[in-house]
Amino acid sequence: MLTSNYLIPKNLKQFTSLHFFIFILIATILIFNFLDIIIFQYSRAFPDTIFWFFKNIIDPLSDILDPLHIILVSLVIILFNYNLKKTLKNPAKLNLMEQKSGLKKKKIFDTFDYYSLVSMHFFWSLAIAGIACNLLKYIVGVARPKYFFFEGFERIDFFNILHKANSFPSGHTQAAFTLAILVMIYVKKYHFYILCLAILMGLSRIFMTMHFPSDIFFGAYLGAIVPILLYQNIFYKKIKLYKKSSVTNLQGFIKLMYWRVFI
Repeated sequence: MLTSNYLIPKNLKQFTSLHFFIFILIATILIFNFLDIIIFQYSRAFPDTIFWFFKNIIDPLSDILDPLHIILVSLVIILFNYNLKKTLKNPAKLNLMEQKSGLKKKKIFDTFDYYSLVSMHFFWSLAIAGIACNLLKYIVGVARPKYFFFEGFERIDFFNILHKANSFPSGHTQAAFTLAILVMIYVKKYHFYILCLAILMGLSRIFMTMHFPSDIFFGAYLGAIVPILLYQNIFYKKIKLYKKSSVTNLQGFIKLMYWRVFI
C-alpha cells in the first residue's frame, strides 16, 4: 500500500531549519568558489565507461521521470476524482462501483480522497520546486561548464535568460530529489536505492558537461526541501486521518480509477 509512514518529515525536520539553510548557503558558496572547477576538471579524467553509464543508463531515466509527466498524471487523478461524490450519489452507479471493486462506499470514498491528497502533494511539490529552480537560474545566471570553458562565458551573469547561462541550480537534480523525497514519504521500502538513484541523476549532469558540483548540491537541497515543507505544514495533518484499513492499496486504486472512467 502507498501509505505515509510519518518517518521522513520527522527525521528530516532539522533540515527545514534556518540554521541548516544558512549552512547549505555557505557550503554552496564555498563549493562554487573553491571546488567547482577542480572537481569538474577532475571528472574529465574518469574512464569512458563512466561517461557511457551516465549518458546511456542514468540520463535517459531523467527523461522518463520528467516532472511534467508526473505533474500531468497527478492532475489527471485530481480532476478524475473532483466530482466523484456527486457522481456516486446515483445509487445505480454507486452499486456498480461497489460490485466491480468489491469495496464498500466509505472505503471507495476514503481511497479516492487519500490518493487525491497524495497527488496534490506531488503536483504542488514538483510545480513549486520547479518554478523556484527556474527563477534562481534566471536570477543567478551561472554559465554551464562547456560554455564557460569553451566559449568564454562569464562565470556569473545575473538576470540572464540564455540556456547557456542558467546552470545554477540543476533542474534535473532538483526534480530527481523532489520526486525521490515524495516517493520516500509514501513508500516504506527501498529508501536507500531511491536516494542513490537521485544522487546518480545529479552526478550525471556533471559528466554530461551541463553542471558544476555547486549546481548539483543546491539543486538537491531545493528539490528535497519543498516536498518536506509542504508535507509538514499542509498534507501531514490531512493524510494521517486515513487509517491503513480504510484505504486500498495502489493496485486497488488503479482498479478503481479504471472503473471510474466508465461510471
